Amino acid sequence: MLAALAGASTAGAASAASAAGAASATAAGPPAAYGQHVAGAARAEPAPPPYRVRKGDTLTAISRRLGVPLDRLYDVNRSVIGSDPNLLRPGQVLRAPTPGWTAPVDAEYRISARYGLPGDGWIAGYHTGVDLAVPTGTPVYSVGPGEVHSTSTEGAYGNHILVRMADGHYVLYAHLDRMSVADGDRVEGGTRIGDSGNTGNSTGPHLHFEVRTGTDYGTDVDPVEYLATYGIDI
Repeated sequence: MLAALAGASTAGAASAASAAGAASATAAGPPAAYGQHVAGAARAEPAPPPYRVRKGDTLTAISRRLGVPLDRLYDVNRSVIGSDPNLLRPGQVLRAPTPGWTAPVDAEYRISARYGLPGDGWIAGYHTGVDLAVPTGTPVYSVGPGEVHSTSTEGAYGNHILVRMADGHYVLYAHLDRMSVADGDRVEGGTRIGDSGNTGNSTGPHLHFEVRTGTDYGTDVDPVEYLATYGIDI
């Protein structure tokens, strides 16, 4: 189960250097406002509506009603439910992740650099993704359905994968230790695409997770808001 831990880590400066290595990119303005749909792309299924807990409900019964695995439902709503998944209170509002969508890692992590963090080390002037500090070798998963647009071992991002999602966005997974997909491969939410690492311009093991409206550096949108659209919380 995912357990996001607040704070910084040695990986915090990692993607600052990674963005600086995108030599072909030009300076961009402030972070773009997130918009779910990319023009000309098929719309992916949005997250189911929130569920309000009723008297007598159990998390197991709710997971069956919503068609969501029990552990995923609890992970997404841990901050609402608390440490004991058996203690539900009427009136609590639970979010259900969209079927077929998941977080990029299923392990304990720490956010070491958030999206939009300002800094001169990035060509854009801010951090274009979110860094999840995890040990080298942590499995990395596609967050949803799509097709591998490109894979590369070069540049400041180190080993990295760019996936074109079904909704038209592009998701970048960078600084990987290992890649297990190739250009043109079809992936689904939960497909293991590689392992996290410390390649490229990185000061500590982590996954740099970035969402774009196009293939180029500087077309980024808030990755946390993007995943939240599908009921995924990181």
